[in-house]
Amino acid sequence: MVSLVGFSLRHAHKRVERLGDRLLAVEKMVDWERFRPLVAGLYDDDPETGGRPHTDEVVLVKCLVLQSWYNLADQELEYQLADRLSFQKFLGFPETIPDYSTIWYCRERLAQSDRLKKIWKELQHQLDANGFGVKKGVIQDASIITADVGKKRQYQEKKAAKEGKATEYSPKQEAHMDHDGSYTVKNGQVGFGYKIHQKCDAKNGFIRSINVSTASLHDSQIDLSNKGDPPMYRDKGYAGIPPRYAKDFTMRKAYRNTPLTRADKLWNKHIAKKRACGERPIAVIKNVFKRGHTLLKNIARVTVQQIFNAFAFNVYNLYTYAKDR
Repeated sequence: MVSLVGFSLRHAHKRVERLGDRLLAVEKMVDWERFRPLVAGLYDDDPETGGRPHTDEVVLVKCLVLQSWYNLADQELEYQLADRLSFQKFLGFPETIPDYSTIWYCRERLAQSDRLKKIWKELQHQLDANGFGVKKGVIQDASIITADVGKKRQYQEKKAAKEGKATEYSPKQEAHMDHDGSYTVKNGQVGFGYKIHQKCDAKNGFIRSINVSTASLHDSQIDLSNKGDPPMYRDKGYAGIPPRYAKDFTMRKAYRNTPLTRADKLWNKHIAKKRACGERPIAVIKNVFKRGHTLLKNIARVTVQQIFNAFAFNVYNLYTYAKDR
């Protein structure tokens, strides 16, 4: 039964719909109800045994996707949910709009359970069911997600070390420190944070697998190949370490006193063309979603964030294909 408030909001949204509400089209790209039982397992309340009722599971999933699309902090997401008709329509005009703490606790529960993997697996199943199964090949690549280094803490620790003193922190201070991020150097640039390793479809560009590590871990240490995978295309950073379950199409690398031959250069040119599709997901996540930097402080939380960034990209990509048809 629709409340009077809900009816008024739906009527008000009609004008937004006439002007063009992209979220209205995006909402139809995914069977959101399939995620309800996966998220429900995060909560203990039950009609028979009791417990405080939790926010609608589908609403929570959609909130996390909106957060990735629009690069919103939890408090800003709460404000936008209350303020924007298009957001409320996307959520289905729920009676209760989740506050920022509800969003935060949902991510925390996901970080501490296996439900995140199940949510990702369900999305992959829906891509396959819609005719986007992987056939031509897959591309593995990695990219840095920067994080705040904590320069003040570094200065204090270096100063204390010079004086032969130990630096002690309170539990509250420890909770705000990043112990999982690390430094790396790429193209002469020093970066601090994390690294996302992703495998995407070489034909349609959907992200099919994702892994998050500390930034200092070398790209080649993560193998995202699975049994039955088609050929895997990778850049020269993976040279010398073939994927376990896929045919190896890795760019060749020159070594000291062993320059690339003409055949190697032609091979690399061929692989580069195949790998071009794999650059788009990272470009969209960083440049369109503005999610190339994280404020989170441990790898479990960053993993939840990055998986929903990848989830958001895949839905964004579905919308792109729907427009072109």
